[in-house]
Amino acid sequence: MNKFLLTLLLIGTVVVSMAQDVPRFAKYPVSTSGCYAYFPADPGSFELQKSEDSLNMYIGEVNFGGAFYSMILVDLGNAFAESGKEELDGLLTQYLDYLQTQLNITGAAGYGMGHTLESNPNATGVIDFWEDAELYQYDVKAWADNHFLAVLMVYSLEEVNYNYKSMFLNGFRFPE
Repeated sequence: MNKFLLTLLLIGTVVVSMAQDVPRFAKYPVSTSGCYAYFPADPGSFELQKSEDSLNMYIGEVNFGGAFYSMILVDLGNAFAESGKEELDGLLTQYLDYLQTQLNITGAAGYGMGHTLESNPNATGVIDFWEDAELYQYDVKAWADNHFLAVLMVYSLEEVNYNYKSMFLNGFRFPE
């Protein structure tokens, strides 16, 4: 009888764990920018806004499993067409510094520089980890090439699966 109960408990545990939401990442276009991003669910239409210096910004976000997957894309036009990776790294860190003030970030690990995307060898990336005043934990990765700047953030009060975060943060694609 004890083996029967143990077997039922084991089967119940397996069924419950299988029922948990597993994201199905798919590639979504970021409006008409030519850029794409992998999200765990459909982000719908990206909101078009103008930056303080009148650049087009596209903003999209989904909530999946209690975590927010958020992206900001800035169309730089040709303002940085001749810039090298060092200047683009500076642009990324300045923008991330600005975002920290806008999001009321109270703690940051510090920038990790030199990230690359296989799909675009001209792009450069920066990673950081933040905490805000409400204790949300942020994993942030920003990418830039000579025409676009993208910031991808996963934030939650609970720990988010590492593979889900990695898929999102590294799932940005510049126009081909």
